[in-house]
Amino acid sequence: MSFRDFTAIAAVALAVSATTAQGADLGTRPYTKAPIAPAPVYAWTGCYIGGNVGGGWDRQGYTNVNPNRLPNFDLGSEDNSGVVGGGQVGCDYQAGSWVFGAQGMFDAADLRGSNHVVPGPTNRQFPNIFDLSARTSWVTTATLRVGYAVVPQALLYVKGGAAWTHGNLDYTITGMGVSNQTGGETRSGWVIGGGLEYLLAPNWSVFAEYNHMDFGTQTLNTQDAFGFIEPIRVSRRIDTAMAGVNFRFRP
Repeated sequence: MSFRDFTAIAAVALAVSATTAQGADLGTRPYTKAPIAPAPVYAWTGCYIGGNVGGGWDRQGYTNVNPNRLPNFDLGSEDNSGVVGGGQVGCDYQAGSWVFGAQGMFDAADLRGSNHVVPGPTNRQFPNIFDLSARTSWVTTATLRVGYAVVPQALLYVKGGAAWTHGNLDYTITGMGVSNQTGGETRSGWVIGGGLEYLLAPNWSVFAEYNHMDFGTQTLNTQDAFGFIEPIRVSRRIDTAMAGVNFRFRP
């Protein structure tokens, strides 16, 4: 081996040694954890809009109050049932675990029922058969509600306020001739209810609730094709059970 070859090998060895020493001085790169996403914040303050669907039951009682023919004649009662569905808007304010709010709800309805009355032995002075058929087409409510957040995401609440409904009644008398009467009305009353609402995400919630509405007793003037009026006193109570979803606007 010549002196020149020895010098070249020594230079390469010196360079490798220096590189290894530099790497050792840098040490092992420290381990850094990935950042953790913050947990979602669940709060009830804000306004919302949503939809609902469920079932309804309309209990109606009838009395013919025509003073010239059937004064205070009991025509029985009927239980109408069917589907309700619509939407709601409202706003809530949270103070600690308590939540206070106002809500408007409108539901289209298809609650139908009928009643067939055949006078008994004590009513033979009325030799007729009476058929009544009713349909409720919508209900709407304007309520205040108070709730308590049992956990940040779950709200138990009660609500109460004013209610309105619209319905139609067909009234047919057969026997000594046939008389077909019909009438419609929009009636106001009160509502009380309650339910549970749950935040699936900060902007989305689902709920289930039950409501009882009472519209009192009023006289509905049914009328036939010739303009003859048959006044029927009608009492009305409606119950609904529904589930729905809300989109909540964060303040």
